[in-house]
Amino acid sequence: MKKVVVIFILVSMILYNNLMTVNAHPVEIDFYQIFEEHGTIMLLIDANTGEIEHANKAASIFYGYSLEQLESMKIHEINVLSSEEVNRKMQEAAKNHKSNYILEQRLANGDIRTVEVYSCPHTYNGKTILFATVYDITDKVELEKKERFVNNILLFTLAGAAIIIGVFSFILFMSFKKLKIRNHEIESLNELRKTYINSYDNLIYLKDENLRYVFVNKAVMNFHKKEESEIIGHEDFEISDKELAEKQRETDLAVLESKTVFQTELAWKDRIFKIIKFPVKLINGHYGVGAFIEDITEAYINRKKEGKALLRNQILVDVLSRKFESVQEQLDYALNESLKLTESKYGYIYLYNEEKKEFILNSWSKDVMPDCTIVEKQIRNQLEMTGLWGEVVYQKKPIIVNDYKMPDIMKEGYPESHIHISRFMFIPVVIDNNIVAVVGLANKDYDYDYNDIYQMITLMNGVWNAKERRETLVKLAVERNKFLQTLLSIGDGVMVVNLEGEVTMLNRAAEKLTGWTIKEAEGRHYKEVFVLSHEDERVNIEDPIEKVLKTDTIQELGNNVVLTSRNGTQYYIEDSAAPIKDDRNITIGVALVFRDVTEKREQRKKIEYLSTHDSLTGLYNRVFFEEEIKRLDTKNNLPISIIMGDMNGLKLANDIFGRETGDLLLQKAADTFRKVCRAGDIIARMGGDEFIILLPKTKAEEAEDIMLNIKEQFSKEKVKAIRGSISLGYDTKVNEDDDILLTLKNAESKMYFAKTLDSSKLKRTGVKTIVSTLYEHSPKEAEHSKNVSKICENIGRAMGLPELEIRKLKEAGFLHDIGKVILDESLLNKDKPLTHQEKKKIKQHPVVGYRILNIFDYTLDLAEPVLSHHERWDGTGYPRGLKGEEIPILSRIIAVAESYDVMTNKSYKNAISHEEAILELKKNAGIKFDPIVVNKFIDMVKVDK
Repeated sequence: MKKVVVIFILVSMILYNNLMTVNAHPVEIDFYQIFEEHGTIMLLIDANTGEIEHANKAASIFYGYSLEQLESMKIHEINVLSSEEVNRKMQEAAKNHKSNYILEQRLANGDIRTVEVYSCPHTYNGKTILFATVYDITDKVELEKKERFVNNILLFTLAGAAIIIGVFSFILFMSFKKLKIRNHEIESLNELRKTYINSYDNLIYLKDENLRYVFVNKAVMNFHKKEESEIIGHEDFEISDKELAEKQRETDLAVLESKTVFQTELAWKDRIFKIIKFPVKLINGHYGVGAFIEDITEAYINRKKEGKALLRNQILVDVLSRKFESVQEQLDYALNESLKLTESKYGYIYLYNEEKKEFILNSWSKDVMPDCTIVEKQIRNQLEMTGLWGEVVYQKKPIIVNDYKMPDIMKEGYPESHIHISRFMFIPVVIDNNIVAVVGLANKDYDYDYNDIYQMITLMNGVWNAKERRETLVKLAVERNKFLQTLLSIGDGVMVVNLEGEVTMLNRAAEKLTGWTIKEAEGRHYKEVFVLSHEDERVNIEDPIEKVLKTDTIQELGNNVVLTSRNGTQYYIEDSAAPIKDDRNITIGVALVFRDVTEKREQRKKIEYLSTHDSLTGLYNRVFFEEEIKRLDTKNNLPISIIMGDMNGLKLANDIFGRETGDLLLQKAADTFRKVCRAGDIIARMGGDEFIILLPKTKAEEAEDIMLNIKEQFSKEKVKAIRGSISLGYDTKVNEDDDILLTLKNAESKMYFAKTLDSSKLKRTGVKTIVSTLYEHSPKEAEHSKNVSKICENIGRAMGLPELEIRKLKEAGFLHDIGKVILDESLLNKDKPLTHQEKKKIKQHPVVGYRILNIFDYTLDLAEPVLSHHERWDGTGYPRGLKGEEIPILSRIIAVAESYDVMTNKSYKNAISHEEAILELKKNAGIKFDPIVVNKFIDMVKVDK
């Protein structure tokens, strides 16, 4: 039809334009071919609706749409104009013989192009068709715009230049006039600035970008002892010491690099300077360095004295309040802080014994021993063998030596290899007019003075008082703790009461058991804290403390006594109470020792319980049952019935879902037994999946009812995909002479017969039950399985597989995801991205499916195809990483069928079209999929189409 329309319109145009004459030779022209192959963009447009009836290849290439897409579109979707404007222009074109418009159109990639459109109307079958030819003039339009823009800029530039030249000439004249006035003012200001800045005692200067002096005040000249002409234009290395120049250069560079203010303090010779440097932008546009330097030596010294006083007080506070592990640690700390206080490098503390006239080295700074090269360092020294530090004892006053190099008789006692000393200060520590220690400090960078002596005397007297107080407290604490720690650390509870019955002590174990802390219990009557009762509420017990106070003898209680804690918790305890005697053997109180035996009792009960019960189900165990059957096998209990049971599907539950599921199934069975059976019945788990019930005084008919009820009730139970099923058999002993063991054997035989029938049924329905459970949790899995099964069957037929293989393939396709039954319902239906752990869980389903299908005889041959349906052709699949033809052919077919269904099934979130799915399969052929299977599938789909 489209071809006819094209030919009609082209013929009409040719006739209209007299291109064919009556005298022309007849030529056979393929008008449709001309339209299709013509390089000009051509469109046939319905003038009323705007629908593109037909487009040629040039149009498809230009707009970026396929011919099918273009011919399903309206011209409104291409034109940038509004729908109203497009409709108006189409109506105009329909009325005019020829029309042309310049407008903008949008391509498939979003680009906007400017086009010139020529159109002429033609009528065909009652419809007005516009034949439009389209020409891309975007580049031409852009070029015209640029030319107009350049021309406008050029005109504006010429006009602006003329104005600027005139204004600039006037400003230049006025600037020359003002410049003379400003120069005079600047010269005056410079003189004023020089006078003002030179009046400062502080150093002020400016350097250029090369760090050469541009300006200095009088204070700078005085500092360097040079005239201005000797400094200006020179750098620091040319006018000062190298060390000072290097320090200056370092801070200058820091300012130039960071372009920020730099502030520091500099010690030079015996003075301290505060330096402030800052970046200064010079006339040439570069940055120089300005500086303001103040001599702060006096302020620095005063600040340092104040700091030392504060530091000393802080050290004293620390020494008095800090918890030291030992006196040694306390003195070591004081010595190290003394080094900071006096700015010394070395230090020591010698303890002095006046009776023995002996020094004992107690503490030394960390650098003393490494720097001392004496082979045999003496820790003990006699007074007469010492030098300066012995002199401190003789003179009983501090000694300062600030020039240790000078010869001095007091320096004897120091061997050649002793640490190098330049300055030394010795301070005696005097307590109660006795020298108890000597503190030595050495190698301060400058001289020691009386301020150092004052600070050290004040500090060390405070330290020694703290030391002696600590030692006294330690001795007292040791004595007291010998007794307390013994009582507090033992595992038994200990409570001490006085003669008035008031609690005076509780150890930690007693606090825990009574629920009272010692602070809460102290002073209270013991009966309020220590609440005793007998385990049998009907029995009274004797108060052990009261009995001790009456008899003055040791008392003990058995393990049937209960202590009720403050919070209501009850403990079984064993206790003993004894009188406390003073040095005159008079009783002054009672000590009660008690221990918690609750756990011991519970353990004993637990052991007793486990000896007769099954730990998983809580039912009686085999040992207990065998004892009970002997005990109950009496005439009074006749008739005696026995029911034996064997649970079906336990192995299936364990193999598929794990032992936890199997255990839960066993517990459900035990609960069913307990619910159905009577109070006097003996229910036992014999082991594994076997149960037995002993029913005294129970007729055969009653036993049968109980058995059927158990079977019915348990069939209602379901754990995951496993339905409760148990095979049961019973028998009854009626006569006293009958052997109960024969009754047991008969019940067992009937149970095994029932097991044979039930197992057959389970094998027939097992897979069906599992699949039903999966589909209940995820309906989309049901649809997916059916689709995959059908696609597999079609591929198998397309590949010419034998009918038996096709049937197997169809079943395997239906059951390929049966292993997903182990997944939670929330994971099966999750529509958000999966976590790494969730992906790992899902990847288990082929292996689980393999295990399930291997359990049943009729699905054995389906297990292998299901196991391998997620293997990839390139060997990167799972679970075994099989490659190429190592993967079973049925698994390869399932892989293609499943992937196609997942990609195209609308029940999945990111479903794609059939065409896109085919492209995806082609792309992965030879990577993920068997290329032969993919090609067969695509051929099959084409045939179906």
